[in-house]
Amino acid sequence: MRTRTILFGLCFVLISSIAQAQNWTLVWSDEFEGDTLNTDMWSYMIGDGTEYGISGWGNNELQYYREGNVTVSDGKLTITAKRENIQNSQFTSGRIRTKGTGDWTYGRFTFSAKMPTGQGLWAAIWMLPTDEAYGGWAASGEIDIMEYLGHETDKVHGTLHYGAAWPNNQYKGTHYVTDGNSFDSEFHHFALEWEPGEMRWYVDSVLYQTQGQGDWYTGTIDFPAPFDKPFHLLLNLAVGGNWPGNPDISTQFPQEMVLDYVRIYQDETLGIPHHESGVELRQNHPNPVKGYTNISFSLTSGEHVVIEMFDAMGRKVKSLSDQYFGAGSHRVGVEIHKLEPGHYTYRMRAGKHSAIRKMLIL
Repeated sequence: MRTRTILFGLCFVLISSIAQAQNWTLVWSDEFEGDTLNTDMWSYMIGDGTEYGISGWGNNELQYYREGNVTVSDGKLTITAKRENIQNSQFTSGRIRTKGTGDWTYGRFTFSAKMPTGQGLWAAIWMLPTDEAYGGWAASGEIDIMEYLGHETDKVHGTLHYGAAWPNNQYKGTHYVTDGNSFDSEFHHFALEWEPGEMRWYVDSVLYQTQGQGDWYTGTIDFPAPFDKPFHLLLNLAVGGNWPGNPDISTQFPQEMVLDYVRIYQDETLGIPHHESGVELRQNHPNPVKGYTNISFSLTSGEHVVIEMFDAMGRKVKSLSDQYFGAGSHRVGVEIHKLEPGHYTYRMRAGKHSAIRKMLIL
């Protein structure tokens, strides 16, 4: 969301004729259960951007981000923008990201969300590169899955940023206008499908934009760079800034961006990572399984290892490991006699690495 001037489990998604051709498997999700943000999945970004070297968050925005403006209740995540004074700012709001806890190259990124309303509000669901492999913004890219301005309640935008580092950056995108209920009146479904060399944007299952060969570049690196590296998610609600302009006397506070879920899928034909540098997760044995199985893995260096099981709806059903392991090969025994028959997924997180495999319970 920069200025225009500067898992889990087997789940086949049948959203459109294009999506039907994919083997999308759920690999990461947050249904926002409980009453607090899951900080194993998300982290807060706090302040006015100065702490990150981008005062005003790079856009002359007016808000100061706080943890307290991000809440979870009744199965929903709410980011609230308020008119209140703190740290020389007249407004507060919230911003969270998955950097280091959720980083993906390619996938189907889906959200159900309801937007705020009012002049000067700028809501965004977007992605940034986890490592700036091709240089500073926007040479390493930015993916805006959904951007929304509070004074245009029937319109959302999808945009890519790329090219050289600012101020020689470029961007390309378009917008979608709903012919039904506005984005602030009810929840709408947003999706981005990102494959090697192509991205597709959807609203309520309607494909409204495709970008591919010839639509982006970075420096002298061959296409599809920069969109061939891991990116992480960001969710935020900004106040003011270069694009929407500042709030005026008509803007009522507080205002909210509310999310019902975030679900991320990957295409099996592209390969869900079972082995990353430093981590290898092996297929459980026996599989299919009835009663008891073993999960083996290896590490090239000592790490705190978390292994969890998820059902076909992406709900966590069992925690298998949450402890430190040294370098080498290891095995974890799993009793599954209390779980219903069906397809499951188990995911291992070790430091910044993650790996996923499937399990069939008879």
